[in-house]
Amino acid sequence: MLNSLNKKYPFNDNLKINVRTITSVSLGIFLFLLFFQPFEIQNPDFDNRLIILATFGAITLVLLSIFRLVIPSIFTKAFSEERWNIKKEIIIDLLFVIFNSVAFSFFARYVGGVRINFPIVINIVILSISAAAVLVTINRIYMLKKQIEELSQFVPSNQKLEKEPPEDEMIDFESENKTEFFQIPSEQVMLIKSANNYIEVLYKEDGKTNKKLIRNTLKNTEAQLSRYQDMIRCHRSYIVNRKHVQKLTRGNYGLELSLFNFPQTIHVSRQYALKVKEALRHH
Repeated sequence: MLNSLNKKYPFNDNLKINVRTITSVSLGIFLFLLFFQPFEIQNPDFDNRLIILATFGAITLVLLSIFRLVIPSIFTKAFSEERWNIKKEIIIDLLFVIFNSVAFSFFARYVGGVRINFPIVINIVILSISAAAVLVTINRIYMLKKQIEELSQFVPSNQKLEKEPPEDEMIDFESENKTEFFQIPSEQVMLIKSANNYIEVLYKEDGKTNKKLIRNTLKNTEAQLSRYQDMIRCHRSYIVNRKHVQKLTRGNYGLELSLFNFPQTIHVSRQYALKVKEALRHH
């Protein structure tokens, strides 16, 4: 578990996105306090209450700006993509939660006249954690979208396949006991799928998707196809032809490949994600 904390974690250094996110989170704090009132401000004047509640949002704005904009701009190397990891992300988020909770407590007590007790402290801490969680979630979504956009540049959505290339290399599939052979141009192979003790070869022929079942394992087939650079292992159950890949997207369960004229999306296992990205980048 400790090793996982040292894994790289993308730090969002986009000033425009950070300013927009920090402002939105701070405004959200103000609106939440205004409408839900987790603690009562002891001030009879409504205008003064508004100013006090707005100041809570301003406190969050200042602290998030310090931790997400000012400090990273001073210590640029520490916050670089090469050095930033999960542990550092957790530390900076915890520091924000602590400072924000303490600042809220002091301001609520000495300016808002709020009587500080255990339930109030819990509400303040939860509010600070929520602000940090929303910021982290928005930043994570932005970084994932950025990665997908970068990958999509290498796999154009309007890419078209040649149905019959002039010179095409042949692939020889053979069964494990070497009693069955199947030969097909590599360009036509779309997908190879594991089916218990068999492999299912999906290929294009005359505009139609056909299937061929051969008794063999996907591991043996992967070894047979090692010299074919277009054949990529993306999952424990799938090998795909990158020439048939339309796009790489992030679905509910991770990265997914969409193939041309094929309704099913192919899941990319985490262990093969980097290999798939590199293969598509150089395609």
